Amino acid sequence: MTASDAAIQLVVTQRRAARLRNALMTVSAFFTTVRQADPLPMLRDLCSEWLQADNVEIMVPAGTGSLQSHAPTKLVGPITIGRRVIGRIEVTRSTPPFDSDDRELLTVLGQIIGIVFEQSSLQSQLDQYLNQARAHADTLDQLLQFGRLVTSATTDPLHLGLQLATQVPAMVGGERASLLLIQPDNPESSILLLSNGHVSTPERAHEVREHGFAGLVLREGQPLIIDETDADQRWLALRMHEFDSPTRCAMAAPLRWGSHLLGALTVTTTHSRRFDSSHLNLLELVACHISLAIYAADLEMRRKQSVKLLSEIETTMKTALAAARAGDLHALDTLEAQLDRLHKVQQSLALDMNKVSDE
Repeated sequence: MTASDAAIQLVVTQRRAARLRNALMTVSAFFTTVRQADPLPMLRDLCSEWLQADNVEIMVPAGTGSLQSHAPTKLVGPITIGRRVIGRIEVTRSTPPFDSDDRELLTVLGQIIGIVFEQSSLQSQLDQYLNQARAHADTLDQLLQFGRLVTSATTDPLHLGLQLATQVPAMVGGERASLLLIQPDNPESSILLLSNGHVSTPERAHEVREHGFAGLVLREGQPLIIDETDADQRWLALRMHEFDSPTRCAMAAPLRWGSHLLGALTVTTTHSRRFDSSHLNLLELVACHISLAIYAADLEMRRKQSVKLLSEIETTMKTALAAARAGDLHALDTLEAQLDRLHKVQQSLALDMNKVSDE
């Protein structure tokens, strides 16, 4: 070997050592991409530095393209996890042509990228589990607060409904909620309670019941979800108009007690595809709690009204009885009228008890 050949060999060896040293110094950078939402841009940049490439394409899965290239300005190699090929990497460079060192580096890059994708997938799963755990913890806290409100023994269904409606959006991840309640004494009449603490007009409540999403759920009798209102014929067929903050995603569940429909609970957002089946299940659970609370509050209100009415009847009958004993014959008419009132109260109480026992 001549001195000139030895010098050339030395220069080549030094260049290879420099490339290897630079590659080793940037290996750790590959694994920092694991924490990024999209690691591909940085992976392409790092591969380009390793191979001094003009363009790098990373494809996962590999698709139908070849894993080999015989062109001097293009390299193609597999991305592997162990022995399993999960993708391919394509590298182009105008000059100088790729050599054996480049091909060896490409093989190593395919293995490193495979590890990065595997770690990224595992990290995504861990992040998802962490987010789910946090969401479940938040949901438990919200359900506890909700349960306290349900068992607060509030006897006014309207006041209780407003309190419950304001809690719903935070519980199920929505922006707005409405609670449509059917009046027990007048099934044709409805009350619409909003999560902003307002009560809609009777006309608006009637419109929502007849032509809104809540009315659709009442007629279907089961929970429904519309993840994209612009493309769902059920939503487009509704005769409701929104001008401010239009709904893009909605879900609703009926309020029922036994075979009786008490109303419907609706939650909406201005973002598409915000709700899924897990949100709908949670909404149905909330609807069950609201049904129990509203029904119990209505029964308690009726009980108190009956107690008050019975007390009034008792007082009037005592006064009439004293007057009759004193010789006032008109007092007998009063006693007869109060007995009729007492009979009607007894019938009403018996009807309420029958409803409870039947359900």
